[in-house]
Amino acid sequence: MRNSKKIKRVALALALATFLTACGEDNPKGSGGSNERELWICAYDGGYGKEWINNMAESFQKKTGISVHVDVDTTILDRIETNLKNGGDYDIYMSHDINWRNYAAQGWLADLDDVYSAQVEGSSKTFEQKLVSGAAANSKFEVNGEEHYYKVCYTQGAGGFVYNIDMFKENNWKVPTTYDELVNLCKTIVDAKLTNAAHKKVVPFAWSGSDRQYYWDYPVFEWWAQKAGLEKISTILEYKGPTGQYADGYEMYNPETYYKEFVEAYKMWWDLVANTPENSTSTARSDNLGKAQMAFANGEAAMIPYAQWAKYELESTNEGKLDFQFAMMKTPKVSASSEDYNYLVGFGDSVVVPSNSPNIDLAKKFLSYMATDQCCHDFVRDAKGAFLAFDYRDIDLSDLEQDDPYVKSIHEKLSENNFALVSKNPITYLTTNKVMPWVNNDYYYAKAASDPSSNQASTVGSKIYEAAKSGWASWCRSAGLA
Repeated sequence: MRNSKKIKRVALALALATFLTACGEDNPKGSGGSNERELWICAYDGGYGKEWINNMAESFQKKTGISVHVDVDTTILDRIETNLKNGGDYDIYMSHDINWRNYAAQGWLADLDDVYSAQVEGSSKTFEQKLVSGAAANSKFEVNGEEHYYKVCYTQGAGGFVYNIDMFKENNWKVPTTYDELVNLCKTIVDAKLTNAAHKKVVPFAWSGSDRQYYWDYPVFEWWAQKAGLEKISTILEYKGPTGQYADGYEMYNPETYYKEFVEAYKMWWDLVANTPENSTSTARSDNLGKAQMAFANGEAAMIPYAQWAKYELESTNEGKLDFQFAMMKTPKVSASSEDYNYLVGFGDSVVVPSNSPNIDLAKKFLSYMATDQCCHDFVRDAKGAFLAFDYRDIDLSDLEQDDPYVKSIHEKLSENNFALVSKNPITYLTTNKVMPWVNNDYYYAKAASDPSSNQASTVGSKIYEAAKSGWASWCRSAGLA
């Protein structure tokens, strides 16, 4: 699409709006046929595919008579800011990493208060009540002294270890429930000296150090929550120091106090992976995601760190299906007495409506439609195990789960104590990618796997702390906190 198309759409929409007002009509005429207005949606192409949004758009069009056009691509973040500011081609954007608070502060997003307060069709609940816990609170923002909803959380999420069910059964391996059991399982796999059909050694883990090392965050964050507790993590997320002032907020990274448990969780990973290289494929630290996927698909590894989009991506890169069953285990706990937690992977992903859209009312109708039970069910089916950010407790997924252990495993993991690392501190959206939990987005997984001795927990903890201290004053100024 080009700007000329947008101009034509805007002009047509304005003309039609004038006509409809004169006729006393609010909605497009017809059903499933001619439409006086059209809805344009752009969704990020990353892990969920196109089938879900195409099917949802088609069913919405059949129900309302509103024509829906969908683009799914990977370039949305390259142009979203310009489009929101100057006018673009879309009425709805869906993506990770949308800096929505900053955009709301600029006046570029439509407020969605009426969506949140309206009752969802086919339900006794409002849109806000249908959301999974925490989603509404993470979608509010105050602009000019008034708080409004400016986004909808896109998905809830689960991450951790995806494992080869058939391999576990064939070798009588028990799915580990504690970290110690995981360590012992890895030793059992290594000692067994198994080979796959191509006579390649079978190891515990395949993973990508070159472009997806952050997939290790998912179990590490859950170990952190088990060790620190959610109350302490919530304190850290405020980015205020011991004095309660932003000026010394860097103390949240002190490895001797506030960040102690994060460093300990990293050490658990370091012991398991970086300091035990036999637990990974030999090239894991430099492999891209495709190579890691292939190693798992070919039976070179029993497990792979991943998130809810694993099934879609693994099958997409293997001609549509793997020749074994797989699922996501609940992350093995720090100890038997630890409480289960699920880190909501992708909980910061957003659905927003531009304030300059000529079709805000249609966009809001589509958002409300997404909250219906049928759409929630069909998203899980079409996205192959991912879940929208709505409460699924009353949604029957038995038809999907009876033959798909992966979907069932994600559903079970989402039933645990869910938490996110979303902060409302201006530093997090005005100084992008500087803080939490890896300062300056400086991950250590691949570096530690290449050079374990130089990236031990104590060293990494000190580096994170020093990086936060050295950058904090400038980040505060950039966020208007100093």
